[in-house]
Amino acid sequence: MIKNKIYRYFFYEFFKIFILVSLSFSLLIWFTQAARLLELITEYGNPISVYVKYLMFSYPKILDNSYLLNFIISLFFLFAKLENEREIQIYFLSGISKTKLYLFCIYIGITVLIINIVLSNFISPWSSYQGRMVLGKSEFSLINSLVKEKNFNSPLKGLTIYVEENDKKGNLKDIFIYENNRTIIAKTGQVLTDNKKTFLKLYDGVTQEKLNDKINLIKFSNTIFDFSSYKLKNTSYPKFSERKLKWLLENINKKEFTENRRQEIREEINTRTIKPFLIIILTSIICLSLFANNEKINLKKLKFIIYSCSFLILIINEFLISYSSKSLDHTFKYISILLFSFIFFNFIFFKFMREESIK
Repeated sequence: MIKNKIYRYFFYEFFKIFILVSLSFSLLIWFTQAARLLELITEYGNPISVYVKYLMFSYPKILDNSYLLNFIISLFFLFAKLENEREIQIYFLSGISKTKLYLFCIYIGITVLIINIVLSNFISPWSSYQGRMVLGKSEFSLINSLVKEKNFNSPLKGLTIYVEENDKKGNLKDIFIYENNRTIIAKTGQVLTDNKKTFLKLYDGVTQEKLNDKINLIKFSNTIFDFSSYKLKNTSYPKFSERKLKWLLENINKKEFTENRRQEIREEINTRTIKPFLIIILTSIICLSLFANNEKINLKKLKFIIYSCSFLILIINEFLISYSSKSLDHTFKYISILLFSFIFFNFIFFKFMREESIK
């Protein structure tokens, strides 16, 4: 009964730390990305509502990308907390051996692994795709992204605008507009809004239009330039990271794709289905810190080695993921490396256990 309470406490403590760490890191990255994505409004002319929706849909992907790092830090924090508060000794005095605690950590790792697979295979791709659709259906609304001073701006397909002066109140000077076969030059202009649609009213200018190898010049005292026929450069075509796993598996050998594109698909599949199992390996490594104590002189630097090894494996794994995408044989080699790593760190753990029992 006491052991069950201890296990529950250990389980709840880990997930409290894990949720806190995950929210802290993911929100920090999210806020940083929010600042960077302001260009969706300022550069590409998307409405603020589209920016907010796209930002919301991007959060699961950020959480997915930082998932392994969050797990490592959380397990480190948990062991450090238990050691500093002498709780780990209470576990051992209660009859919970290091082996049982290790196996329970593996159980926690499997739980986190399942959550990661659900997140990376279902929630993150769906959310990213929804964000892509929000951008794809967006309509141009912020004309200030087109009329920045002394800059050629072209967030709309087939249209480039240059403005010499903009007083930020809707009054423009020396305007140059280029379309496919037409050029408009005006001395002044004014931004107008009607029923959420934005127009440019141009004054004292000339239109140059090429028709049948002839250039027609039309002078005007004022004219209205409508943006409604133009579309934003946002793309609604989903990336491989936004596709369902079923689609990726069905198109992995599609002949229409180049070899580089097929490698991208394999890499995405391996990232979603194989990479999460790194959690079990990291669990085995971090659990070696159970043997780190001041009484063992030859193990006094064990913690530092474990911490360094864990982060190094994260870095190496990124190269292995890229390597595994080259072919199916490379994928099997990647799986073999992960399996060997798990066996190796398990061997070290139980080797330490034997040495400790002998002493």
